[in-house]
Amino acid sequence: MYRITRIAVHIIEKWLRKGNMAARMRDVLPKSELSLEEREKVAEIVHNVVRWKKWYDFVMEHYSLPEKVETYVRLSRSPQEWESAEKVVPEDRYTEIRYSFSSYMANLIDSEFPELRKYLNREPETILCVNFNLSDRENVKDILREEGMKAEDSVLESAVITDSRARYSRAVKEGRAQVQDESSQLIARITASLGNRILDYCAGNGVKTIAIASFTGNRAKIHAWDIDEKKREILRRRAGLYGAKIEVLDGKPSEEYDTVFVDAPCTGVGSARRNPEAKYIDGVEDFPELQLSILNEAKERVKENGYLVYCVCSFTAEETVEVVERFLSENPDFREEEIENKWLKRMKYGHLTDLPDGDVMYICAMKRS
Repeated sequence: MYRITRIAVHIIEKWLRKGNMAARMRDVLPKSELSLEEREKVAEIVHNVVRWKKWYDFVMEHYSLPEKVETYVRLSRSPQEWESAEKVVPEDRYTEIRYSFSSYMANLIDSEFPELRKYLNREPETILCVNFNLSDRENVKDILREEGMKAEDSVLESAVITDSRARYSRAVKEGRAQVQDESSQLIARITASLGNRILDYCAGNGVKTIAIASFTGNRAKIHAWDIDEKKREILRRRAGLYGAKIEVLDGKPSEEYDTVFVDAPCTGVGSARRNPEAKYIDGVEDFPELQLSILNEAKERVKENGYLVYCVCSFTAEETVEVVERFLSENPDFREEEIENKWLKRMKYGHLTDLPDGDVMYICAMKRS
């Protein structure tokens, strides 16, 4: 336990100086000589400290605890011990402090999405997405159980609930499944249903692209593009591992497609359970302008009667319905299409996934006339 605590303290110290929790863990954990199980325990401590930092700061001040990293770790291990401090949290800052959000996020949640106050602080399950081009759900579950890991069905036929260690499992190493949040799986499934020629216009490392190929059974023609050359190379390698028929483009696409999928860069507040740093953003910055510009590029590749599918892992109005409204007002040849799926629900700012344990995501399908 001493080694785990020492490594966790080291990572948290680096995070407090430099930010970017994921990068700090990548800096330290591979060189730590810890077992996979020990690394997962370190990651849990770090996530808890980042998730509750503003609350822990308040607790340290209220109880006059030493202001040092070791105290953060101590608080993360016995959270119930300090709950009485919530009685003295100022009422006008209760959500901000007790649930550890930036003032911007706290105001947004209090005014529009109170149901997300607790949800965004929940520890997420680890979910695998079965790759139907190489395997099926029962096969993936059998492999996980052989390796001593949890393997349970979730609500989507592609999803398996498992342990965090499963990212190192044979099922993942052999391309039979990939780690993918269930909401992300649902977005890929919806996109796969909208055409036989599909372009993923912001493919990144290709998690959703590979899922789209899986849901189409490699029967659709799928092209992928990303502005980042390194990500395109990673996607090529991953597509080979997963047996996914995906053509990764090195130049901007010039063809027309049934469906163009835009998983746009965003604040990521909908994934705050997995990336708690997103809880502390102070606004949407330039993301809406970037999102709109990407949509205006991608629209050129949509054929007549084709679909432009817009997705972000966010629930801010500025990044969701306002971007879509601006796009539609400037492009009268597109109209919003209702998406029929029992796991989508209409909330204040649009379609948000309503899965039991998924990121909060927005999706809009726009059809070209």
